[in-house]
Amino acid sequence: MPTTRGQIQRLHYLGTSVCVEIGPAPTDTELFWMTFGSEDDEHRLGMKHSVAHLLAHALGYGFSVSIEHSADSAEIGAVTIGGSDISPIGHAVRHDAYTISGSAIPADVEVVFEDVFTITVVTPDLVRPHWIMIAELPASVSLGRTTVRLRAPGFTSDTVPITVVDGPPVRCRVLYPGAPKPDPYTIAVIANPMLELEQRNRYSPDPIMADRVAFFDMVAFALGNLLNVAEDLLRRDELDSYMRFTAVFDEVLFESNATNALVELNPPNLIGPRRGAFSNYLGRFSERADVAFAVAGSTTHTRASARLTADDTGGPATPYTYDAGGFEHQHFYDEPGVATLSIFSNTAGLTPLHEFGHAASAWPTGAVLDQYVDGGPTPGALIVNKKWRVNVSDAVPGVFGAYNGTDYNSDAARDGLGYAATWRSYHPQLSDPARPNLMDNYWLAPGGTFQQCRLDRLTYDWFSDRLRAKVFR
Repeated sequence: MPTTRGQIQRLHYLGTSVCVEIGPAPTDTELFWMTFGSEDDEHRLGMKHSVAHLLAHALGYGFSVSIEHSADSAEIGAVTIGGSDISPIGHAVRHDAYTISGSAIPADVEVVFEDVFTITVVTPDLVRPHWIMIAELPASVSLGRTTVRLRAPGFTSDTVPITVVDGPPVRCRVLYPGAPKPDPYTIAVIANPMLELEQRNRYSPDPIMADRVAFFDMVAFALGNLLNVAEDLLRRDELDSYMRFTAVFDEVLFESNATNALVELNPPNLIGPRRGAFSNYLGRFSERADVAFAVAGSTTHTRASARLTADDTGGPATPYTYDAGGFEHQHFYDEPGVATLSIFSNTAGLTPLHEFGHAASAWPTGAVLDQYVDGGPTPGALIVNKKWRVNVSDAVPGVFGAYNGTDYNSDAARDGLGYAATWRSYHPQLSDPARPNLMDNYWLAPGGTFQQCRLDRLTYDWFSDRLRAKVFR
């Protein structure tokens, strides 16, 4: 028996008949009917009365229904309720962020809010196949009971009832819940409440706290940078569909300035993460994060930075080999990886993804470092993406190293940029030989193709396994 699914737009009682119009919008409906006939026995009349009550209930609460009917008739045979193919996440608050989960969402999707008087169409700021994000729910969306659906050419979702309010905004917003388990791999983006000044133990309110809209614009940019640029580290095989994403903007400061300062200002223009403060701050909202970003609004200090994860080396782990050594991808952390972002970040670049490359790696058990500086080897630490020659005059080895028994070549020409004459360091072979490494100076990518830069092959494979060990823990 065919089934037609949709939201009830109108319900009419006409004598001994019930007529119902269902569809995605009041102007786009199909009519179905059911008649209470004199020939109906007690059992059938009871069933029809139950269907009528169910239809009225669905109309009152805005639930979608599925109506079974014959192929050549609009007479109602049976009705079921619920089971929408999209799910709004959290409260719908004007001028606040808003997200919706679903499946097979196309990249060109629009979000349609509709009541009997108003239709508002919004283009989301972030689109993934399983969720979308609107950085700021516009004031044009009707207050009170309304509906929401997703649409694109050749695609439409179910229509779902929501209630839109003017406030207050949500302090800790779950953007996407991730895997349904107690400890999903979590990435958090936090508006930094206080700045620790260069004169230590002195603090000042962070200007970002006066601009919620700008913060969520940065959240959308940061997550788009992680999930939608050329580097597919987090999204390959839709790995990000198992990850939890949260955003915190809390204008109420409960404790001392030091406790609320996630960012410290360092000369000449660096914003540094105060790692010890992140877990305590997120704990106020019963949240944890494997990697957390603090967004700062300083106008004098705008250069992002990161501190690497401190892994829980005593917990469960997945073993691997690197060169001749045996190592482990730890499943949990003692301290999360943390990074800073400036509200003035150049959105043409890869700053969030680059800083994630540091923060999501671990010190000293598997570190991913900057490749635009020479540095030097650190005894007792595994550096994944750099090695050092004994002498500057030594040739770059043809083989960089081996990961899990597979040899990876070196990048003899350093992204085509060339190793500096004074450098001893060298790097693994690129995934994209036409562009610099994501962990190198990607701003030198030809033709401004900054967001096309990727990790090298060895680091990509190592990082993919590390993330999967944590995501599927």
